[in-house]
Amino acid sequence: MRSALPIVAGIVTGLAILTGGTGVSPQTPSFADPQAYCRAVGTIDGPDRRFTASGVPDWIRAAFFTPDQIAALKAGRQPDYGIAWRCVGGDVLACQNAQTPSCMKPDTDRTPTAAMREFSRRDSSSPVIPRVVTGTERMLAYDWVCRGAEPAIAKQTPLDAQGFVAADWRRVSPK
Repeated sequence: MRSALPIVAGIVTGLAILTGGTGVSPQTPSFADPQAYCRAVGTIDGPDRRFTASGVPDWIRAAFFTPDQIAALKAGRQPDYGIAWRCVGGDVLACQNAQTPSCMKPDTDRTPTAAMREFSRRDSSSPVIPRVVTGTERMLAYDWVCRGAEPAIAKQTPLDAQGFVAADWRRVSPK
């Protein structure tokens, strides 16, 4: 029986050559500035482990709040509904969460749920199927109505290339 030791030694030597002799993978760059991060990553749905800063910079918040409101948020005098940001084509895009999951990718499932079917059977004349029925954990890409006793899509919300509600996101940069 031959020993596997020469094979293992060859693999270790090869890894040492590929990693500059350190035996570990090269350091992943990290960023504390959203603009530098977005320029480096291009397009991503949200900051990953390469973004090391905590919180949202004031220049991103300024797209949604006045300086007085930002000060009140920091002092805890005003509820902080949150700001989400992501990168698209190297730019920073931001969205105000408010009190809905509007900054998340919406549900694009075109199949009515059992709750929607039941609602339409009970109230076939309803002009809309309310969010309490369609679900509230994620925004929906569609407005649902009852067409007779069957749920139907009435309107589709325009989504961007990454699948987010286009109208909820705006490009931001420091002034």
